[in-house]
Amino acid sequence: MSEPFSRILTRNTLAALVLGAVLLLVLPRHGSLGADFVNTFAVAFCFTFLGYYVERLLLALPDIHSGAGPLVRLAGWFAGGLWCYVVARWLWIRFGRDLNELPGLLWGGVFLVVLELVMNIVARRHDATAPRE
Repeated sequence: MSEPFSRILTRNTLAALVLGAVLLLVLPRHGSLGADFVNTFAVAFCFTFLGYYVERLLLALPDIHSGAGPLVRLAGWFAGGLWCYVVARWLWIRFGRDLNELPGLLWGGVFLVVLELVMNIVARRHDATAPRE
């Protein structure tokens, strides 16, 4: 059974808030703290929200947990990260920011791979501590 959209949106928004704060420290400042946070939050939200659907799509593939499936999943995360980064770069331009402030496209794929690994570890811990129904 799938989760309600509101739960998905809330969880990914909270993750994007934390990730946006981290990106605010890493990426160059442009204007006020609030405006810069909106920009970094938008980039982070692209990865948390769209990355969730990349993961759901990959988990729908048959035999994704056996054989070469984990490698396919890893490659899918990387490719999905490239697309998340393309959307994030488009938003970055729409905010009037310079693309030279962002790392290269390749890092979008790496970023989603790392993010998904962390999110899977956190989700596994949460599942282990959640009460059984």
